[in-house]
Amino acid sequence: MSIIVAGRFDDSAGAEAVLRALPSEGFQRSEFQSFFVTPPGQHAMYPVGGDAHSDEGARHAGAGAIKGAAAGAAIGMAAGIAAFLILDQLIAVLAGIGLGAYVGSLVGALSKTRSGNPGRATIRHPVERPSGHMVAIRVERPESESRAVETLRRHGAKDVEVTEGNWQAGDWKDFDPRTPAPTERGVPTPSVVADITTETHDKRR
Repeated sequence: MSIIVAGRFDDSAGAEAVLRALPSEGFQRSEFQSFFVTPPGQHAMYPVGGDAHSDEGARHAGAGAIKGAAAGAAIGMAAGIAAFLILDQLIAVLAGIGLGAYVGSLVGALSKTRSGNPGRATIRHPVERPSGHMVAIRVERPESESRAVETLRRHGAKDVEVTEGNWQAGDWKDFDPRTPAPTERGVPTPSVVADITTETHDKRR
């Protein structure tokens, strides 16, 4: 595994400026690269489309929708029966159930949706990185880490991170846009590591 410093830019100008500056900072061309991270949900990494079954903040939305639909259907049926007694139309009962279930599922799903917590993120339920131009730099030589961080920040990089990854021939091979940037030096989050370890173990079995 290699030590990698990376930073995100909202536009290509900052990323290009860093790429021009790195050789003068002592970095070889095989030690850095730039690539674009597409917006969350648009990485096409899930078999049926998208990136995951649900993100970390919405992992309980399905259960909330089911409970909400059941409660809404019950309320709607009661309202429909009341309308039936007045209008003498069976359709009022069916409409009440359908409308109640729809509104209830929506409210239930929204009540279980929150901002994703990177500390609880996994590959199956990620907190994805923001879109932008990434510059990644391999820092294996003495003092190269501090020079890479300083160069990125000097040119306006956001979410500057120091992490570990598989670097081969100038390419960060195991970069996954579904994992959040680490909050401190090292791996992204304990939950992501546990999730990857579990998946690897299952595949070997």
